Amino acid sequence: MQTVLGEKYYERRHFETIRDLIRDCAERYDAQDAYRYHDKPYGTEIVHSYRDFADDIDTLGTALMHLGLAKKHIVVIGANCYEWAVAHNAVINGVGVSVPLDRQLPEPEVIHLTRRGHAEAFIYHPGHHDIALAVAADNPDVRYFICMKPDDLPEGSDTGDTRFMPWHELMKIGHERRQQGDRSFLDASLDKEEMCALLFTSGTTAMSKGVMLSHRNITSNIYSVVSTLNIREGQRALSILPLHHTFENTVGMYVMLSYGSCICFVDGLRYLSQNLKEWKIDIILAVPLLFENIYRQIEKNLEKSGKLKLVNTLRVITKGLLKLNIDVRRKLFHQILDALGGNLNLCVSGAAPIDRKIIAFFNEIGIDFFNGYGLTETSPVIAACNYHVNVYGSVGQPLAFIEAAIDTPSSEPGSTGEILTRSESVMLGYYENPDATAEVLQEDGWLRTGDVGYLDKNQCIHITGRAKSMIVLTNGKKVFPEEVEFLLGRIPGLRESIVWGERSSRDAIDICAKLVINHEDLPSTAKSSDEALISWLEEQIKQVNTQMPPYKAVKYFIVSEQDLIKTTTLKIRRPQEQERIQNDLAQRGLSMKTAHGLKFD
Repeated sequence: MQTVLGEKYYERRHFETIRDLIRDCAERYDAQDAYRYHDKPYGTEIVHSYRDFADDIDTLGTALMHLGLAKKHIVVIGANCYEWAVAHNAVINGVGVSVPLDRQLPEPEVIHLTRRGHAEAFIYHPGHHDIALAVAADNPDVRYFICMKPDDLPEGSDTGDTRFMPWHELMKIGHERRQQGDRSFLDASLDKEEMCALLFTSGTTAMSKGVMLSHRNITSNIYSVVSTLNIREGQRALSILPLHHTFENTVGMYVMLSYGSCICFVDGLRYLSQNLKEWKIDIILAVPLLFENIYRQIEKNLEKSGKLKLVNTLRVITKGLLKLNIDVRRKLFHQILDALGGNLNLCVSGAAPIDRKIIAFFNEIGIDFFNGYGLTETSPVIAACNYHVNVYGSVGQPLAFIEAAIDTPSSEPGSTGEILTRSESVMLGYYENPDATAEVLQEDGWLRTGDVGYLDKNQCIHITGRAKSMIVLTNGKKVFPEEVEFLLGRIPGLRESIVWGERSSRDAIDICAKLVINHEDLPSTAKSSDEALISWLEEQIKQVNTQMPPYKAVKYFIVSEQDLIKTTTLKIRRPQEQERIQNDLAQRGLSMKTAHGLKFD
């Protein structure tokens, strides 16, 4: 087994609990902006200081304790907002266990996970009011339903159910209790080893697992991140990913707060450009799809203006100058940077692979771009590129204090095997599921990630695919669909794809793909007709196949303009998407061989 331990680059304080971190931030940064957002797109700007944030957490926490919710499980669900952050932190920092749910879950799954999580309170965004009503009708064990922004509820939303309470009423109770000297929340004991957050992984309710995280898990991950990366105080970070996701929760919230950053909530992806410019955003944490879209838009604008060739020439020159410690990137490319708000200097991508040409582009125009890797089970970050080591195509070295390993008998760099990790960030286990816990957590502390990859000569991790999605051919050879999808992603006009193995009538396994196109981005030769499109795609697939061993070659494909089924962090839900494909084929009485080249919409 090959192992590597992350290196510490910066001296930082290690907090025992998240409450310690929040209170320390309130002392250090006090009146500085912690949160900035609009009440609605183009609406009034609202700003909360670090002191406001800590006070609001204490006020809500006091009210929840007064309601008798100490040590109870509480669901938090809804769009990213200041109230979401206050609610989650009030729960974990003295009340009980927060159960953040994916805001895009359908009603039956929210009902099911509320029961599985043994929740006794349900804090929700007004957009989830109908779902809250459904949970209330189904589950008498939920004693309180608290709407974060009751003023945004439509008229006639009063249910008559006394379990429903508006946010402002709860905050009033908390404020009055604090004035009367109630310190039940302020002085509540916290055990850093006990579960404080229960996060359900993506998947159907039958498949999703409840990841149990403690204060020690989360604060150790924060410590690892800040000991590896350096961010200047006062910079502004744009919050895009959903807060129920551990990457946004741990890094987008706690890490940013620990640096004294101001967190700005995006008004929506359609307002991204406007938000970048208005708030002069410095930092973006997101998934590859967002950065791919930004890159494509920049490239398209450069082509229209006739400056693409010039920019690419200047990138080569600035790379050479950097080797001489001369950095003129932000001066030469200021027009591109100004279109992104002018201040953007750091982008971190996670959750899926990203083309190294995009990483190179951002870095070469003056924006530090790092790729990272983690799991909900590891609180979440395991590894990331950084200012000291940034190997394009990798997810970097493990963070400070985190061990990673490749389960392979070979000691040679590049030897592939399952990725393992060991650190204080590794979860307590899966909630009420000891068998599933035993499958991934070894007695010596190593967590089996289910991802396959290798270490390079720089001790950086490269991920080649998921063990569960691996296609095993009849001759024993293995194909990781992620590798093939990555190459397909370079086809112009191809928005996304999914690759799988289909058993043929001759009992062989054929590599098949569903290609999702963006018609606007296709070359003109492919737009004239469906026949022209398929002919052009055939040629593109042939070129992709030449970049792989023959056994990995895509044999059959179908085409669609319909988005693949994905999680809120834009990961493909493979089982659900493949089920949809098989249903579509069955309805048409086709196999992949007879459906080859057809459009499915």
